[in-house]
Amino acid sequence: MNAWPDLPWHDHCLCLWNQKQFFNKSMDKTNTDILIEKRETLIEQFLCGDEPGFLKKYTLVLDEYFFTTFEKSISARKMMMAQNPFAIIALGGYGRKEQCIHSDIDLLILFEKTVPPEVEAFLQELLYPLWDARFEVGYAIRNVNECLEMAFERFDILTTILDARFICGASLIYTSFMEKFRSDLSVKHFKSTLNYLFEHGEKRHFDFGDSTYLIAPDLKSGFGGLRDYHTLLWYAKIKSEIKTRRDLEYHGFLSHFEYASLTESLNDIWKIRNFLHFITKRKCDILHFEYQTELADLLGYRSKKGQPDVEHFLGDLHNRMDFLKQINQITFEDILGSIRIKKGTAQSRPTKADGLVIKKRRLNFINTVTVLQKPDLLLRIFLESGLRKIPLSTTARRIVTEFLHLVDDEIKKDSACIKIFKKILSLSYWEFNVLNVMLTTGILEKLIPEFSAIVNKIQYNHYHLFPVDKHSIRCVQIINSFKDHSGSATKKLYYSVFKEVRNKDLLFFVALLHDIGKSDPAKEHSKRGAKRAKPIFERFRFHSAEIKEAVFLIENHLIFIKTATRRDISDEETAVYMAHKIGKIKLLRMLYLLTVADSKATGPKAWNEWTENLLKDLFLKTMGIFKKGELASKKTQRLIDKKKNNVIELLKERWHRDEINSQLESIPQRYLAHVPSQNIVSHINLYRNLKDKDFIWQISKENNSDIRTVSICGKDKPGFYSKIAGVFFLNDLDIVASQAYSFGEEHVLDIFKVKPPKDRIFEKEKWEKAQKDLIQAINDDHFLDNAIDKIPAAIQVSSGTKPRPNIVRIDNETSSFFTIVEVFTYDFPGLLFSITNALYRSLINVNVAMVATKVDQVVDVFYIKNLENDAKIETEPGLEQIKNAILKSLPHITAKEMNNEKN
Repeated sequence: MNAWPDLPWHDHCLCLWNQKQFFNKSMDKTNTDILIEKRETLIEQFLCGDEPGFLKKYTLVLDEYFFTTFEKSISARKMMMAQNPFAIIALGGYGRKEQCIHSDIDLLILFEKTVPPEVEAFLQELLYPLWDARFEVGYAIRNVNECLEMAFERFDILTTILDARFICGASLIYTSFMEKFRSDLSVKHFKSTLNYLFEHGEKRHFDFGDSTYLIAPDLKSGFGGLRDYHTLLWYAKIKSEIKTRRDLEYHGFLSHFEYASLTESLNDIWKIRNFLHFITKRKCDILHFEYQTELADLLGYRSKKGQPDVEHFLGDLHNRMDFLKQINQITFEDILGSIRIKKGTAQSRPTKADGLVIKKRRLNFINTVTVLQKPDLLLRIFLESGLRKIPLSTTARRIVTEFLHLVDDEIKKDSACIKIFKKILSLSYWEFNVLNVMLTTGILEKLIPEFSAIVNKIQYNHYHLFPVDKHSIRCVQIINSFKDHSGSATKKLYYSVFKEVRNKDLLFFVALLHDIGKSDPAKEHSKRGAKRAKPIFERFRFHSAEIKEAVFLIENHLIFIKTATRRDISDEETAVYMAHKIGKIKLLRMLYLLTVADSKATGPKAWNEWTENLLKDLFLKTMGIFKKGELASKKTQRLIDKKKNNVIELLKERWHRDEINSQLESIPQRYLAHVPSQNIVSHINLYRNLKDKDFIWQISKENNSDIRTVSICGKDKPGFYSKIAGVFFLNDLDIVASQAYSFGEEHVLDIFKVKPPKDRIFEKEKWEKAQKDLIQAINDDHFLDNAIDKIPAAIQVSSGTKPRPNIVRIDNETSSFFTIVEVFTYDFPGLLFSITNALYRSLINVNVAMVATKVDQVVDVFYIKNLENDAKIETEPGLEQIKNAILKSLPHITAKEMNNEKN
C-alpha cells in the first residue's frame, strides 16, 4: 500500500530523501567514529594546554567504546544466554588509566572455563573497527585457569595482570580471578615473583641504559624511565595489594614529599611522551635528537631570543628522570630487604665511625639526634660507604637530604671534613658510585655550590653523551679505574702513569671541576672554568702552587685532544710544541690522564681506538722530549736507520743495494719515522711498478676494521690530492684520514683511509670505476666540474642552537715547514674535495690532511705549501686569499625552520 497516496511524485521522493538523511545522520556515526571524534577533541585540548587529565579521560573514552560495543553486540548476547559469560579487562598502561596518544590498547577477554567459538564473531565487532582506524590493539582470550598458569610462568604476563582493571561484562569472573591470582601470588609465588621483579629490572637497565646519563633518553624502559615507577607500583601491589598510585604514600612506600615529587615528575614525563607520540604520529618512547627542538618549542621552552631552549628543556627532563631513578633504587632496596637479607643481618653492627651502623647490609645513622649533634656524619657516611662498598639505606639518604641545612660554612671549612671529601673522590667507581649518591642527595652541591650550575646541564649536540654533572663525575670514576693494572698494554700504561702522579687529590678535584665553566653557554668554557674553579681550590685548602697547576690543567684540558687529532704527530715539532706548552713532566702526566678520562666520559664520538692511539703516541713523544731533550732527534734517527736496514734486507733479492739506498734517501724523514718497515717495502714496490703511468694504487683492508687503506703513488702534478678527493666523492667513498709524502723529486705518495662502498658485493667494480675516473681527472682539468656542481650551496642544521658559522684559522707557529689551516664547518658530502679544490685553484699544495670532530661540526686540518716555491705561506695577503677561497667554497649555513603546522 502506498504510504503517501495524496502526495505528488516529486514531493513523495523528497520526503523519502529527507527521512533517509535523518536516518543516516543518526546511524552514520559508528562507535568507532564517536571514539575517534572524542579522541581528536581530547588531543586538541591537550595540545592547547586545556586538558591536564588527558590520560584518564582518554582511558574513559576507550572504556566507553568497549562498553557500548559490548552492550550492542549480538554475539556477546548469544554467549551470555548460552551460559558462557565473560569479562573484558584492561591490561598494562590502559589498565592503569595511563593511556597515551599512541600507546597500545591491551585487552583480556576472560571466560570462566570454556572459550566458545562465537567469540571470533564478537572480536570482529569489537576489534576490527579499531584496527581499521589504525589503533594498536593487543588482545588475549583465556579462561581463568589458563591465565593463572601463564601468569606465574611469564613475568610480562604477571605484571600486566597486576595492572588489570575491569571494563565490562561479567564482573564476578573478574573478581573471582583476581582473588585466586592474589591468593596464589601471596601463598605460592611471593618471593619468586619479587626476585623476578628485581632481576628483570636489572636486566632492563643493562639493556636500555641509564636515561639520566643519556642525551637521547628512553622515556619508558631506561633507568629513570616510566618503568621504574611501574616497578614500584607492581612491588606495592604484590606486597600490600594497593589499588591506586595514591596508596603508595598511605602504605608507607613513599614519604609525602616523595609522593608529591613523583606526581610532578610523572605528569611532566607523560606530557613529553604524549607530545612525542603526536609529532612522530606513532608510539615512540626514545627522545631522539631530531625531535628535541620541536618538543622544546611545543612545550613552551624559549630562549631570550625566542628560539627553542632545548638545553633547558632537557635539563628539566633529566631532573625528573633522575628522581624516578632514585625511586627505583628505593624500590630495589625494599625488594632486597624482602627476599635476600639473611638471618642475623637485621641486627645493627657498629662501624668505626661513631654514630653510624650497618643494618641489613646498608649503612644507617643510629638516629637523627646523633646527626644533629655531629653534622659531620652527613659526610662521614659517604666515606664509610666508599671504604666498605656498602650503600646507604633509603632512610639514610632521606636523612642526608632533609638535614642539608646542617652543612654550613663551619663544616665546609673544617680540615677533617675537607680531608674526608678528598678521600671520597678517590673511592668513586662506576661499579660503586659514591659521588652519584652525593649528587642525588644534594650534599655535593652543598659542599660545592658552584656545581649546582652544571647539574642536569645539557650540551645539545651529538657529541656529548651525558649531562655535564654526570660527565664530570664519570671523569673521576675513570681516573679511579686507572688503579687497575690488568688488561691491555694501554691500560697498563694508564696504571703506570697514574702511579707516577704524586698529587692524586689534585687530579681528582680537577677531573670533577674541569667543566665547571659550562654553567653558562660560552665559547671559552676552559678559561671561564679555570677562573671559577680557583676559589673552590682555595676553600679546600690547596697550596698556591697546587692551585696554579689546577688552573693550568682546567684552562688547557682540551689542548691534548686537539693537538692529537688536528696536528701531524709524526712530525717531531708537534711533540716539541707540546713540551714547551706544558712545561713540566708532572703536568704532562696529569693532563694526559685527564684528557683520556674526559674523552672516554664524553661518548663514542670523542673516544675510539684511533683517538686512544693518537693520544698515547703524542704523550710518549712529548715525554721523550721532556726526558731527553734534543736527544729525541738522535733516537728518531736511530729508529730510521734501523728501518732502512730492515727495508734493504727485505728488498735485497729484487733490487740492487745502491738503488734501494738512493730511493730511501729521497723519501722524507717523517715518512720513514712514521711508516712501518713492511709498508715502506710495499710502497717502494708500488713506486717501482709505476713506470710511465700517471699513478698506481694498492687497496688493503685494515685488520679488525671496516676501513680500506688506499696507497696511491703518482707523478707530482698540481691538484693531484684534490682530484683523488673529488673522484672518491663522485664514487661515494668517504675519506676518514689521509697523509701525503714526497717520493723522490717527481713523485708523491698519498695514503688514504677510506670507508668501503655501501654495496660490498660490487666493491671491486666500484674501485675499478674510481680508478678510471682518476685517470680522466688527471688528464682533464674539467672532468670534476660536475662534482663541484653536486656540492650544496647551503645546508640546514638543527635550530635547537644557533648555527655556527664556517671558520678558517691559520697556524704558522707549530710547524717550521708548513702552514697549517683549520677549517671548522658542518659535514656534508664532498667537503674534503670542496676545500682542496679551492686550495688547488689558489696554487696551494696539500701535503697532509686530517679530519677531527668538534661537537656537531667537523674540523678539517691541512698542512699546506705554496705550489710555486714549495714554502710556507707567510704574507698577509696570501693568507687572506686562502681564507677567502676556502670560505667561498663552503655552503651557506642556515637553521631549519620550525614546523608550526602541528601547533
